[in-house]
Amino acid sequence: MNPLFFALVGAFFASIGTIFAKYGLKGIDSNLLTSIRGIVMAIIVTGAALLIGKLDWQAMHSLSGKQWTYIILSGAGGALSWLFFYYALSNGPVLGVTVIDKLSIVITALLAILLLGEKLTLSSSFGLFLVAIGSVLVAVPFDKIISIFK
Repeated sequence: MNPLFFALVGAFFASIGTIFAKYGLKGIDSNLLTSIRGIVMAIIVTGAALLIGKLDWQAMHSLSGKQWTYIILSGAGGALSWLFFYYALSNGPVLGVTVIDKLSIVITALLAILLLGEKLTLSSSFGLFLVAIGSVLVAVPFDKIISIFK
């Protein structure tokens, strides 16, 4: 199947997860929600990997020390992202918090250029610029944006 299809389905479920989390954050600590959410996600992801035969001891033992390091660092980055995102979500509006969180698209692109040597085209540069400007326009009240230019 087309990777775009899976990306769109993933985006849909991420959106649903955020809305349910906002409802769930009423009256509980964001760290508690994030912890429980992480456990649920670990169970689902592990179950799926076991079900399709991608998680076994042989596969795990075949990973190099460098691969383990990057996997662990990736997990730590994801966990810290969740902790900060759900804290912000518990104290702010879904729209503003989610849009600012999506600036990770721009940050990831810049890191991919700097660390992975990936190249930007003119159209992708323009698209990233629009994502950054759009995020600011959605998250920051218009009167505050105007006051910058006065």
